[in-house]
Amino acid sequence: MCPDGKTLLVVDDDTAIRESLADLLTDEGYAVVTAAHGGEALDRLRDGVRPCLILLDLMMPVMSGPEFYQAQQADPQLASIPVVIISADGNVRNKAQPYGGRYLSKPVKIDTVLDTIERYC
Repeated sequence: MCPDGKTLLVVDDDTAIRESLADLLTDEGYAVVTAAHGGEALDRLRDGVRPCLILLDLMMPVMSGPEFYQAQQADPQLASIPVVIISADGNVRNKAQPYGGRYLSKPVKIDTVLDTIERYC
């Protein structure tokens, strides 16, 4: 399921959240690639990054989470990479259904993030 088992892609337009997650996950031994929006995330993937999991915010400028997911699923080389939605939206459970139903609510709890990642990586 995971090409190398240790690379994650964190996609969030909030710099503080993106960098905090990257720092935490790096400290836990993961290689972390970040992107500020879906377009940047697609660029990373098309440049050869193959994460075991993508942590994806829904609401972002340039290319939103749903737009990213649609493009990812349309690409046979990227479609199998699992995605977990990370959102502060109070309705995130319902909004995550089209993306496999996997989600984390912001603010995320460290143990919950790590447990979720361990399921995929």
